Amino acid sequence: MSEALQCRRALAEDYPALAQLLELYQYDLCELWPQEMDPQGRYGYNLSRHRLGERFHAHIAFDGPQPVGFALVAPALVTRQEGAWMEQFFIHRRWRRSGAGRRLAEHVFRSHPGCWEVGQVPGNVAARAFWRRVIGELTAGAFVELEVTEGWWHGTVQQFEIPATA
Repeated sequence: MSEALQCRRALAEDYPALAQLLELYQYDLCELWPQEMDPQGRYGYNLSRHRLGERFHAHIAFDGPQPVGFALVAPALVTRQEGAWMEQFFIHRRWRRSGAGRRLAEHVFRSHPGCWEVGQVPGNVAARAFWRRVIGELTAGAFVELEVTEGWWHGTVQQFEIPATA
């Protein structure tokens, strides 16, 4: 990762890159979270609600001109009534273990202070380790981890709070 890494809320011109990164993300997860492709060989993901920016938000990271990752934020859904849910989070394989994921996560959390939930699907051991480490460092270990087995979400969930002054 270069010093040129930039994390920001996605702009209108970022959505084509965001859509392509989502295809890579869905491909990466297809072994853990089965998904179907359309006749054109795309997984597809409807980003329209994230363009509005009221309750759903999109963030993107660039290393110079290259898009390297994204985060989609939604209202808290799993066990809380308020706060934010990390709906999707992805760093391109080339930039993993470079610090880009941590920088993007910090940017996103600080952009939306308050209560958070971050989940990982069963079997995604690397993601669970990443989130435990990043959230643990950001909160000085002040997070709760749950295994959710009922409802629409099944998997591990970390709950924590990011103060407005963080």
